[in-house]
Amino acid sequence: MTRLAYAFLPLAAAGFAAVLVMHIAALFGVTWIFDHWLAYLGPGLFVVWLPTILIMGSLTRDFKQKEVWRAALRGCPAWMRRAQWALFGYAWVGFFALPLIFGGGMDNPANKARSMSAVLLTFYSIAATVFYSATRAGKIDVGRRCLNGHRISPLAKFCDECGAPVQASPVEPAANSMLP
Repeated sequence: MTRLAYAFLPLAAAGFAAVLVMHIAALFGVTWIFDHWLAYLGPGLFVVWLPTILIMGSLTRDFKQKEVWRAALRGCPAWMRRAQWALFGYAWVGFFALPLIFGGGMDNPANKARSMSAVLLTFYSIAATVFYSATRAGKIDVGRRCLNGHRISPLAKFCDECGAPVQASPVEPAANSMLP
């Protein structure tokens, strides 16, 4: 699955960058970029989402349902996880609030471009962060041990066998930074 992540990470990152340009332009009222690029970026999302679902399934296979996002993004640095959640919140609120803030409702082409590009931005960023996490998760998962040397699971903060805290490895972020 790591090869698949490396193959699709540039596509997801390029899609994210293109939608970010489109969204910033839409915030300034420029809608022609949205009208022309949507024909490519909309279907492009489906190109990166099938591998995202497959990779996310392999990253979260051994975890509880409530830990799905922590497991899927465990290879990302803390700033990337926080940025992902902030962008998700921005798109959720923005989808409903941007038409109200700028006036005109969804009938206004600029509001439609702002709202829809915020949603596309979120989906491309989720794909990019999951692919990035997949490239790093294997390195983090391999050497996780407690202070007494017992092997522990990728999301554990304490050893199941002896209760000792996690030993930080050079590639792994600190144990308390696993929170979103």
